[in-house]
Amino acid sequence: MAESTNEVATTDMLKTVTGSVEYVHDPILDTEEMKKIFVGGIPTDSKDEELKEFFEEISGGSVTEHVFIRKENEKKSHFGFVTFSSSAEVDSVLSKRKELNFNGKTLDVNRAVPKNNATPGAHEKTKKLFIANLPKSDCSEEDLKEYFEARHDPAFGTIESVQLIKKKDDKGNKLDENKGYGFVMVSSEDMADKMAIQHATFEFGGRKIELKKSVPTGEGGGKRSGRGTNRGGFRGRGGGQYGNGTPYSGYGGYGYNQDWQAESYYGYYDYSGYPPYGGGYSAPPAPRGRGRGRYQPY
Repeated sequence: MAESTNEVATTDMLKTVTGSVEYVHDPILDTEEMKKIFVGGIPTDSKDEELKEFFEEISGGSVTEHVFIRKENEKKSHFGFVTFSSSAEVDSVLSKRKELNFNGKTLDVNRAVPKNNATPGAHEKTKKLFIANLPKSDCSEEDLKEYFEARHDPAFGTIESVQLIKKKDDKGNKLDENKGYGFVMVSSEDMADKMAIQHATFEFGGRKIELKKSVPTGEGGGKRSGRGTNRGGFRGRGGGQYGNGTPYSGYGGYGYNQDWQAESYYGYYDYSGYPPYGGGYSAPPAPRGRGRGRYQPY
């Protein structure tokens, strides 16, 4: 099976033990990008230390960094970023959404999108992932499903299915040979968010595989461009670069549909395009304007 060919790349990895099951611990789990969350809907009268203590209690771990952005005269709510000591603590927080009530308000929490992720659809909410550069042979749906299941505790999300696209003969009959790409369905949007970061690139079957969120190739998804975009600009429906072409590194591209930035010890963040709280990651569609726009699928 293809999993055995991948063991060379994983033999030096640690193992995470959950209950009686031992899971493969990919090195990326120890990086900052896997330990950070975006927090929206923060009450305006909140204190930084109180929020820090709240998340440490919810996660059962410790907060190593936190920054909460407060815009002058903002009367509704604030937002920010929290970094935990481990990726497992992020999983724990996301699994307790119903308990995220702070000072009378329910916090809107999502895994932060890494600052270097400009992939179309990175800010979309979906349970479907696109996988590419797969081996044409000796790679089955079962092999890939086992690979992912060996790395993810089902308590925080499961791999629902893996579909590999097959080549066809002249009569339209499916052949055994893979086209080299396919789709992975998972049980939750949080699970898709995690996998899109953790498995953005990984070694499998002697190849470097790519995994991204799957977004529509037509209207409503993909990378937008053209004169019909919002003034702040959307990159992958959620910000990341302003319309004038000046990039700002930072996590997420979240905001309140306002063109402004805040600088902190994390660097610059782009806050354009965040929808009303509860709406997830993606920004509202850009106005059609006079431009037709362009959609770029994976």
